[in-house]
Amino acid sequence: MSRPSKTRSIAFICPIAAALVLGAYALAHDEGGETERRVKESEVPKAALDALKDLAGGAALTEFSEEIENGATYYEGSWKGTHGNVDALVTPSGDLVELEEVIPLDSLPKPVLEKARKAAGQDAKLFVEKKTYVMYEVKYRTGDRRHEVVYSPDGRTHGHEQEEGDDDQDD
Repeated sequence: MSRPSKTRSIAFICPIAAALVLGAYALAHDEGGETERRVKESEVPKAALDALKDLAGGAALTEFSEEIENGATYYEGSWKGTHGNVDALVTPSGDLVELEEVIPLDSLPKPVLEKARKAAGQDAKLFVEKKTYVMYEVKYRTGDRRHEVVYSPDGRTHGHEQEEGDDDQDD
């Protein structure tokens, strides 16, 4: 019985190692993916920082981060709210994208609480954050078609409906 040579073992292992390294690199640098890093206040663009300070309403901003999602850059600021932490996500130009705030359990709508209890179990301790997203619905006509397109503040399309007809209702 012959033993495999070191050359054959290396020839077998090297391509596997290379594939693993390339796969890890691709996952880490996926343009459609998300990255987040903490930044200093001085690294946040002025318009974004001004918007975050306005949203905080005089509360001290405690943390900043830069997030890249689907190729778009955002800035997040955090502060202490009435019931706990509040995070706001804005574009570099200061447009609000998302607001996330800790809220008390008793302020949840009943159907949400019921579903959460069913999913988590009656004895589970629930922690609740309210998320508010900003979207823009743009309505327009082309020929005899009415269009409604929903955009996020970074310009991505999140929905498009169109109808034929002469009805002038745009609401």
